Amino acid sequence: MSGEFETAIPEMPGVAPRLYGIAALVAAIVLVGLWLILRFTAADLARDVQAWQEKLNLIAESRAAEINGWVEGNVKELQTLSDNPSLQLYMTELQMQKAPDAGDEPAQKTYLRNLLLFTAQRAGFGSGGNAASIPADVQPESKSGLAIIDAGGQPIVSTPMLAAVRDRLLEYAKQPASAEPALIDISKDNDGTPMIGFIAPVFSIQGDRTAGGQIGRIIAMKTVGDNLFGLLKYPGATEKTLESVLVRTNDGKLEYISPLEDGTATLGKQTPLDPAASAEAALVQTIGNFVSDQKDYRERTVLATSRAIAGTPWTLIVKIDREEALAQSGERRAGMAVFFFLIIASIVLIVVAVWWHAHSRRSLMLSGYFRALAAQAKAQERLLRLVADHQPEPIYIVDAGHSFRFANRQAAAEANMAEDSMAGKTLADVRGYARADHIAQQCDQARKDGRITYDVQRIRQKNNEEKIVRSAYVPLAHIPLATLPEPTPGVLVVEQDISEVVQQRERRLEIQRQLVEMLIRLVDKRDPFAANHSQLVADIAQEIAVGMGLDEVTAETAKTAASLMNIGKIVVPAELLTKTKSLSADEKRTIHDSMNAAAELLAGIRFDGPVADAIRQWQEKWDGTGPLGLKGETILMPARIIAVANTFVGMISPRSWRTALTVEAANKFLLDQSGSHFDRRVVITLINYVENQSGRAWLKTTLDGQKKAA
Repeated sequence: MSGEFETAIPEMPGVAPRLYGIAALVAAIVLVGLWLILRFTAADLARDVQAWQEKLNLIAESRAAEINGWVEGNVKELQTLSDNPSLQLYMTELQMQKAPDAGDEPAQKTYLRNLLLFTAQRAGFGSGGNAASIPADVQPESKSGLAIIDAGGQPIVSTPMLAAVRDRLLEYAKQPASAEPALIDISKDNDGTPMIGFIAPVFSIQGDRTAGGQIGRIIAMKTVGDNLFGLLKYPGATEKTLESVLVRTNDGKLEYISPLEDGTATLGKQTPLDPAASAEAALVQTIGNFVSDQKDYRERTVLATSRAIAGTPWTLIVKIDREEALAQSGERRAGMAVFFFLIIASIVLIVVAVWWHAHSRRSLMLSGYFRALAAQAKAQERLLRLVADHQPEPIYIVDAGHSFRFANRQAAAEANMAEDSMAGKTLADVRGYARADHIAQQCDQARKDGRITYDVQRIRQKNNEEKIVRSAYVPLAHIPLATLPEPTPGVLVVEQDISEVVQQRERRLEIQRQLVEMLIRLVDKRDPFAANHSQLVADIAQEIAVGMGLDEVTAETAKTAASLMNIGKIVVPAELLTKTKSLSADEKRTIHDSMNAAAELLAGIRFDGPVADAIRQWQEKWDGTGPLGLKGETILMPARIIAVANTFVGMISPRSWRTALTVEAANKFLLDQSGSHFDRRVVITLINYVENQSGRAWLKTTLDGQKKAA
């Protein structure tokens, strides 16, 4: 990349925010306006629906009152007749008399027949005519009629009626007696004519008005047509789809009693009694409610309400198509919405026009500021190159596509390329595919995490020498070059050659390892019964640390401390180390002091981890009963690992005073002491290791070696 940059005039500070502000203002005006329009239309619609709810409630109340009055009027006619003292007296006398001679009719029966004929003509229960009794030799003349039945269910007198009507009436006479008037619900006779009936009990004069105190009943039948269904029409209604219907439940279905506007005759339609199936079914389930968005039996959305008809199983449904009911108000709302939208559009145009005028004038006045800003950006780029070119490390910037956007002099020299030729090259073009892939992954991770990340990579050179590079990856929200559109994210990479530092450390560690091995061999020669003990403890301590997922320094500390834990035996007399009999208290104290001496001997040697402290603490107990009184997590992790590893190796190894324990016995002992002497996590990790394939191989090698030594 050359020292001169192509200058691109950046957007002036303040212009973009102003543009965004105007856009936000316009968007806010539009959104608020639309919200207000929607709110207005929703409120207006709710008002219209509420108005229709009130109107339908009024219609439903008036139609229900008319139908209730019709039913009550018929019942009242029969009750007036049944409460007639003459009727009660004559019925009592007739039931007390003996059967008259053939052809000789008592005067009481004649009076009762004439009374029935008069009532039938007045109340619409027959067409009149000569009196006739109910027996089969009487010629029927009407579908409607009245009959007086005695307490035993036998007819006394009746008005003329068809045989089919007479037969149905006699069937109703067999029903159990009731102290209250009853309704015989609407049904069709044999020729499809809808019929309705009423029953009124007759009591004796001054008798008990109970079911058992009846002396008979009056049963009335009449055809149903406009005399009932004509009451469903609301006087003065002009709405085409306004409809009032009577419904009832029948065998788990909804049955339409009255004729329907679609031409269905009386009792001609049944639908499921499911509130979700139709508005009528929903209103039968919740009488008195109002629905505004359900479909009726015609599959048309309606506004509807319901009322119960007293003394009957009927429900009155009053409904109107939602489309017709809200048509005029919908046109009004559409007109208002267009009006308000035009107002909003006018406000937006005014705001945009004012801003455009102000922006044009401001852009013209501040063109000089743009030129100054471009010069400043160019100066900043020169400063970036000046600083970067005087750094000894390669420094470069790559974008999100892993292409070079900037490289300092050192990076260009390392790539054997000219600085200006690196711009636009990919990482693979400059670093090679293997190294480029690694760098690209680190750059992506740094941008994803949004923080500086570090990485160490070993690179094999052409001369077969190894180069160790430590790289820092700094994520950039925008690469600071004026030639790039903002934002152009990227990563600043700074590479540092640390080969010499790492190699010196590795040489130091190698010397340190050689010194440790020498000391171990020295201790093993003085204590042949514990030969290789330290090495075995070190090996298994490292496996435990790796199994627990500990870092490299902690694992190395555990291994080194385990290797050197017995170095204090140098100061113990050889005859004491090889003694085959039980040790005395003083001799045990000497052995214990030698372990503390190991920590003191190593205290002045610098390790990467706390080796001396780990040796000093490995005899501590998890419950705090050890020599130093340390407890739980306060004990160093390498010390906790050594305690478990040393105990395990010691138990499976033979000693001068005992034979070796089995692995199973050693594992059981460690588990029993977990939580008191040992850290349970360390014990579990050890057991997992010795039970897996590599652990079993290590045990076999160790135990075979012990047998050969024996």
